[in-house]
Amino acid sequence: MKAMIIKEIRELARDRRTLGLLIIIPLLLLIVFTYAANFSVDKTDVLVAGPGAQHTKTILDNNESAQERFNITKVDTAVTKEDIHGLLQDRTYNAVIYAETPDSEHEALSAHNHIYIDGSLLFSAQSAQQAWIRAIIEDGRAKLTEARDALAETPPTPGGQRPQLPSTIESLDLDQVSTVMFNPELKTSWVLVPGLIGLILTFIGVIITSIGLVREREAGTLEQLAVMPLRPFAIILGKILPYFFMALFDIVLITFVATKLFEVPFEGSIWRFAVVAVLFLFVVLGLGILISSISQTTGQAIQLAIMTVLPQTLLSGLIFPLDAMAVGVRWISYILPLTWFNNAAQGIMLRATSLDQIASSVGVLSLMAVVIFGAATLRMRAILRNGGATR
Repeated sequence: MKAMIIKEIRELARDRRTLGLLIIIPLLLLIVFTYAANFSVDKTDVLVAGPGAQHTKTILDNNESAQERFNITKVDTAVTKEDIHGLLQDRTYNAVIYAETPDSEHEALSAHNHIYIDGSLLFSAQSAQQAWIRAIIEDGRAKLTEARDALAETPPTPGGQRPQLPSTIESLDLDQVSTVMFNPELKTSWVLVPGLIGLILTFIGVIITSIGLVREREAGTLEQLAVMPLRPFAIILGKILPYFFMALFDIVLITFVATKLFEVPFEGSIWRFAVVAVLFLFVVLGLGILISSISQTTGQAIQLAIMTVLPQTLLSGLIFPLDAMAVGVRWISYILPLTWFNNAAQGIMLRATSLDQIASSVGVLSLMAVVIFGAATLRMRAILRNGGATR
């Protein structure tokens, strides 16, 4: 077995193309997903329209939430409500704030203003809606402070009492509306990177490893494996260990780059994360060997590998939330290894979850590793008994 491992390591070292893929592709995927796959829109192009547009623009200029999220490209008092549909339809603007004539200069932002948002730009629309709500809350907080200050300056009545705000208004606390835990700035990269590590491991384990036995068959050396005095399980270990160590290197590399370059936090235990990663790695490496054992050519192996990787990319919760999926599709997600790794890795990195809290993910990954490696071993035994030929 030792000689076989050395042979596989030497072959991998000579294969510069595969070696380059194992190093470059993980970094490339990390950079592309972190920079390009951003579901939060920083700025939304907004038109402030209507007869009270200038007054609303002045309020928004002094509103921190609006300044952070809105890019007010134009103020036009001539635009009517009937014009808004066309402006959003041709995407001249992402959103239009229509302002009626205010009754007074101290009127609240929500009194005579309404925002119209282009919902076909989903993420931009979500950002604009949240920004508008925050702007209204901030404006309400400012108006409440003004009212309290005005009452404090009001002379007392002959009885020596000062007027007060109604108790329902006085009890309002708009300073602490919500607190976002574990990802305060709602950065997409913080949520994507844990699952992205799993996707990279899936790429290495399934696509690269699946070519292994097929190359042996195409080179005519699979028959040599059949006469080696090794058990099928030992042959599988000998084939995957070089990729296993290469994948471990990729885990360290990607995690280091993500935490240092993209400032993704790592709040939990490194050893707990390592246990989950190793379990998942055995699952995907076993899948790769199983695919290669039933494929006749490299093309077939790659096709089956892609058919295995693609559903995990789309249905594991990495890109689309599991809660947003139909029940039937969600059940498919639960049989995908990346779903469970994503849940555990995200919990460890962002929420510092304990082993008890990720016990279900660890249990499922352990079961998958046993089942998949068992199937790969049985398949390998059948191939070796047949002299290296598949049936």
